[in-house]
Amino acid sequence: MKRIKAGWQLTKKSWRVLSDSPGLVKFPLIGGVVALLVAIVVIGPGLYLVGEQSTVAGAILIAVGTYLAAFVTYYFAVGLAHNADRQMHGESPTFGDGMALASSRMGAVAGWAFVATVVMTIIRAIQERFGVAGAIIGGLAGAAWGVLTFLAVPVIALEGTGPITTIKRCASLVKSRWGEQIAGTIAIGGIVFLAGFLPAILLIVAGVAIWASTGVGGAILIAIGVVILIIAALIQQSLSTIFGVALYRYVAGQEAVGGFTEQELESAVRLKTGATPATGTI
Repeated sequence: MKRIKAGWQLTKKSWRVLSDSPGLVKFPLIGGVVALLVAIVVIGPGLYLVGEQSTVAGAILIAVGTYLAAFVTYYFAVGLAHNADRQMHGESPTFGDGMALASSRMGAVAGWAFVATVVMTIIRAIQERFGVAGAIIGGLAGAAWGVLTFLAVPVIALEGTGPITTIKRCASLVKSRWGEQIAGTIAIGGIVFLAGFLPAILLIVAGVAIWASTGVGGAILIAIGVVILIIAALIQQSLSTIFGVALYRYVAGQEAVGGFTEQELESAVRLKTGATPATGTI
């Protein structure tokens, strides 16, 4: 129960930062639209070619499209992390400020998107090709990668490190202050699921169920459900990034920002006995 209450407090503080600067949602919104366009323009034809037995050409397009979509996602996430950090330090950054910072980190973002895409592709391949054992191994590998790289976007945004250095930096942060550092993200995901994703899914299911009998009524329910689903996804990404930046500041320099208290952040990361904050270029 104590852990649940702590997670709720972290979620509320992340929401407060977002509500004070609703412009932060622009980053995942625009990034999501651009990534979707990339998927339609590049991945779509790739899937078509694979279906037409042009396997090599199709696979190349799918690989390129997947990488470009990942690059776009991380590019806008870095801009969001930068603005969230400045917002939590009492400033009022503009969308242009975030995009300018993301552009200055272009090389780092490109490299990180490549590494992340390759790793996740390997993990998915293991899950799909080795049956139950592959599903278990792939699941564990994916979870470990998620924990290791949870602070990757804040590290890239605030330190400007390349992909290999980012992995080393994240590993250093995790090693120096290991704890349940994804507790806040789990809490955020659970709350957004109950408040947004679950109602959206129920509306979509209800719309599909009554589609045959009502037509327009079912379509309206599905449309409302999809809109809620998109809004919930945008909010979850924004809140998770805000929490990640706050956690990075605390783990890296023992600095509580954005209204988060040291006690709340300690509930997400337990300091190892004898450990000291991992320092770096901030």
